[in-house]
Amino acid sequence: MPELSPLDLVEASLVRVWNERDESRRMAALQEIYQPGAVLHDPDNVVTGLEAISRTVAGLLAKMPPGFRFEVVGRPSGHHGLAVARWQGGPPGQVVVTGSDIARVSGGLIAELHVIIDAPA
Repeated sequence: MPELSPLDLVEASLVRVWNERDESRRMAALQEIYQPGAVLHDPDNVVTGLEAISRTVAGLLAKMPPGFRFEVVGRPSGHHGLAVARWQGGPPGQVVVTGSDIARVSGGLIAELHVIIDAPA
């Protein structure tokens, strides 16, 4: 797989990791997009490593109804190894949560991801 830009990596993370309910496909995507020792910061946890990130994603998706998806809103932006993607999530036709992913990229892969969830309106 060709090396992705930081902007493409943060988008691929949301689409290919955070939407993937199949563990083996999610791990394959993590290995292509993240450093082995990557750190995930979300509102509830800080976890390190691909397996821990995969478990965090699996736990989140297990709480969501079938068909729940995250999607990138607009085009990610960033510079100097940082990338930000705005996103929204919900069942088909609904938006129930919005936020941003902020990725620090090193060596062509995500080394650190911060998940920011917007406060309810």
